[in-house]
Amino acid sequence: MSKGKEKVSNKQFRWLPPMHETMLRILAQEAHKGNKPSSTFKAGSFALVAKEIIAQFGVECHPSYVENRMRTLRTMWSTIQTIRKKSGFGWDDNLKMITCDPKTYQEEVMAHRKHAEFLNKKIEMYDELAIVVGKDTATGGFSKSGVDLEHEPHNADESAEYVADNVEEDVVEKGKNTVESSTTGSGISKSRKRKHSVSNADESVLTDLSDQLKEIAVALKEINRGPVDYTALYNEVMTMMADGYSEDMLATAFDHLCENEKTARGFLAKNARLRKLWLDSFLFTQL
Repeated sequence: MSKGKEKVSNKQFRWLPPMHETMLRILAQEAHKGNKPSSTFKAGSFALVAKEIIAQFGVECHPSYVENRMRTLRTMWSTIQTIRKKSGFGWDDNLKMITCDPKTYQEEVMAHRKHAEFLNKKIEMYDELAIVVGKDTATGGFSKSGVDLEHEPHNADESAEYVADNVEEDVVEKGKNTVESSTTGSGISKSRKRKHSVSNADESVLTDLSDQLKEIAVALKEINRGPVDYTALYNEVMTMMADGYSEDMLATAFDHLCENEKTARGFLAKNARLRKLWLDSFLFTQL
């Protein structure tokens, strides 16, 4: 029998959802510590995950199992980003969910059956997944990956707080650049007056926009606090009769929301267009 590194097979190892979440959580933390110098982690990070899975779940887990699991995660990430780039699909950054109408859903699932698990459903631990297998290798906070930045939503309903923060940064930077540029070249006094006038106008508009977006963000956060107001939920659902839905259909949707608190909160946080998309998708699954 030859000596050397023993081969370890993970064909019989089954990654349960809690194990998957544990792995993502630990590796995201490892990335923040600087243990993901490039697109791969240091061997010690995989060993740490294996040790934690053994401790939590009482099963044998070898670091090679974790390393092999990374291939599955990379495939999952690639699939998600490919779908997001396709025409007809939206992105709800609040719920971390790829959205589409029933027709687009049906066409996509018929062409790619396994894509169904990523459509009109919250992608659990999306931010951690972006850190672990995305392009982001930053060690401070859940930074956006290159792909995320390209597809960042630009309307207040989908990412109000993110937009508001960046508006404020833009206001400060714009004011700084205006002051610096106004001190160079000829006609300094006139140039300063003109640019300060434009800068003040821009700051006023952007500040108003920032305040409005922050109000929206605060409203969204309030929805997630305390118990769900099912009376208000019922009223919101039933207002959709104006869109042509029958009372029986909406009652079925309401019952489903009552049984799923997270989904109910998500429904209340959506605007009218996204609520209609969710309802169409839900009713389609009931057929």
